Amino acid sequence: MKYHLIFYMNLMFSALSDKERVVVLDRCMDPLLKLGEDGFTFAIQMSGLSLEYLEKLRPKQLERLKKLLDSSNCEFIGNGYSQMIQPLIPWEVNQKNHELGMQCYEDILGVKPEIATINEMAYSAGSARSFIESDYTGIIMEWNNPYKAHPEWDSSLQYFPQKLDLGQGDEADLIWGDSILFQKFQRYVHGEIELDEYMDGLYKYENQKGALCLYCSDAEVFDFRPRRYGNEGLPEGEWLRIRKLLEAIELETAGLILPSNVIKDFQKNEENPLQLESYWQPIVVKKQDKYNINRWALTGRDDFALNTKCYRLANEFKDGKPSRDDWEKLCFLWSSDLRTHIEENRWLQAQDILAELEFKWLKKKNTTIRNDLNLTKHKEYLTPDKDRFIILKTPSQSLKFDLRKGLSLREWIVNGSSVLGTVPHGAFEDISLAADYYSCNSVIEPQGKHKITDLETIKPWIDEDDDFIYIGMQLKTSEYIFKKKYSINKKSNEFSVEQKIETSNRRKSLIRSGHFTILPGFWDQSSLYYETKLGGGELERFTFGKKAIDHTQNLNQLVSTTFGLGATNGEFRIGDAKNSIIFKHEPSEAALVPRLQYFPQENGSYLLRLIYSAQELDETFRVSDKPQIIKHNILVRADIE
Repeated sequence: MKYHLIFYMNLMFSALSDKERVVVLDRCMDPLLKLGEDGFTFAIQMSGLSLEYLEKLRPKQLERLKKLLDSSNCEFIGNGYSQMIQPLIPWEVNQKNHELGMQCYEDILGVKPEIATINEMAYSAGSARSFIESDYTGIIMEWNNPYKAHPEWDSSLQYFPQKLDLGQGDEADLIWGDSILFQKFQRYVHGEIELDEYMDGLYKYENQKGALCLYCSDAEVFDFRPRRYGNEGLPEGEWLRIRKLLEAIELETAGLILPSNVIKDFQKNEENPLQLESYWQPIVVKKQDKYNINRWALTGRDDFALNTKCYRLANEFKDGKPSRDDWEKLCFLWSSDLRTHIEENRWLQAQDILAELEFKWLKKKNTTIRNDLNLTKHKEYLTPDKDRFIILKTPSQSLKFDLRKGLSLREWIVNGSSVLGTVPHGAFEDISLAADYYSCNSVIEPQGKHKITDLETIKPWIDEDDDFIYIGMQLKTSEYIFKKKYSINKKSNEFSVEQKIETSNRRKSLIRSGHFTILPGFWDQSSLYYETKLGGGELERFTFGKKAIDHTQNLNQLVSTTFGLGATNGEFRIGDAKNSIIFKHEPSEAALVPRLQYFPQENGSYLLRLIYSAQELDETFRVSDKPQIIKHNILVRADIE
């Protein structure tokens, strides 16, 4: 068995202050370079942004790095100009991030890396194609979670490079990282286990052919903790422990190689390229379940708002002529580290950069996304108390609304077929599904408190013009204001629903605004699929048929859910072999994260729901005293034969 290591030097690490970057370079980068200069074999990964800081803060270290890369025992691994979570980001920005990264690598280092790591190991096939478009030939991705999603794989695949299926006929060489192994490496270095125990763990691979990645993670966590500069209680120091470990590996095993040699020296499975994604895990993320896509989409200091603003700027860039500096700033604003435990002053600096870009690109525009939902002159719909429902019809569709449940959608009929609506309590024999499942409603779940919904008795208003019928409502509670407006197209099979939630501050709560329950009976269950864009240029399709999915599944009291979908062009489609429903929202107005629920029953019935989330919880979540407004518009169109 051969072994390889990849050290990330991330000078954008969220908890770092500006002044601590030089400390990291002196305490972490310097001993890493010394290991390479003493002949130890490993790879170094840096973003373009980190490389720029290295050039500015420690030019002598940069020269040492250049010299080291000319040797045979060290190589450079890329990941883009900024460390971005690609499945959450539109294709054009992903492409530009790699283009800028390559320019940095060539300008500063004089190298053009051929291998890249997936940032935070957050993988989708579509977004990974941007690496290939940028002339990378190999990709490093975690083994553990793809293997969990594919129990049919032979476990021996982890010891060899593979061919990776990126869709649309594109492939890439795949090198495996391993989260368990890199966490074991960190445990040894941090003094939690000793050298003999660590080496005992390697001996089980002694007679195994292939290669393993022992480390594929941060270098800035050794002999450094933010605002703690001691040796963490280890008298010998953590980089000295790494040196001893590398000496033992070289002495007692077949030794260390470079990641590129894994590709060159070991046979790949050329005939059966691997797909890492699956219908229930379309975006694969590193390590344990708390590290999921919501971590960078819907938690943090307000990832939802920041992502929305980044989308807005990206849209403006499409129609303008952004400079390289503009693009670099936008890529920086999409950094993963801004969305977790970002240090306070750096967060404020990021807000200044955001304000600068918004002033430049949005100053001539009305930055208010849309006006109040009551856009038309309307009259209150007066109905006797006995009337619970309102039915509004066009030549091709009929919508039935529930006045006692917040103007939720009871039933949507298109060309005579019931498509969306409410599945009432008692529809399923399974007691775990004994609830009402509404459409077009909002649910807020404050941590440790009862749910808050808009499912109350309301008085609607109705209006119309030549093209649309409008119906809307407003509901005030002690803590929230809910507004809702439907626009029903008179000439096609579509409607839109605008929803707005207002509150005085951002508090620890789940906010899921936009529920759609697909009514069973009309659809061919065996051919059910969903498709959306996950940072790529094309829609990605996942067929699930009669296999259960729950992207809303709670992990624990700290982490609210473990799944989500990027929908990076705002489109989500659910369908079967003949028919489909298309849901569309504008991410530059609201960077919502859709998720799917699907529970097939033995009697042939099923619960199928699409749920949009605007806020989730994990340990990175920060409250705010500032008012919170969540406003979005979802267009729903039926393609029905």
